[in-house]
Amino acid sequence: MRETVVVSFSTDERDADHVASALKTLAARACNMPGCISYAATTLADSPSEFHIQQKWDNAAAWQAYLNSEAHFAFQTEVYGLLSDLTVAQQAPLRPRRSTCFALAS
Repeated sequence: MRETVVVSFSTDERDADHVASALKTLAARACNMPGCISYAATTLADSPSEFHIQQKWDNAAAWQAYLNSEAHFAFQTEVYGLLSDLTVAQQAPLRPRRSTCFALAS
């Protein structure tokens, strides 16, 4: 069964560029992982410190492998202590991107 996961978080404005850079690296690596169907990271034009990730995986095992991957660990290490308001929703319906979103990676 395919897994759809939506992740949202924010950071302080002063850390937004650093988090965006780390997220771009993570997204590029995640897109090449086995079982990744799609992985899109966005931020809002009027709130560049608010981030959203929409990801789709072949199955729960593929998503779990991503969570246990070196790429995910490296991202967590890079942004440790910088994220707030973290929410993770499994099997949530994907919302269409609003025109005010900027794609960081897809």
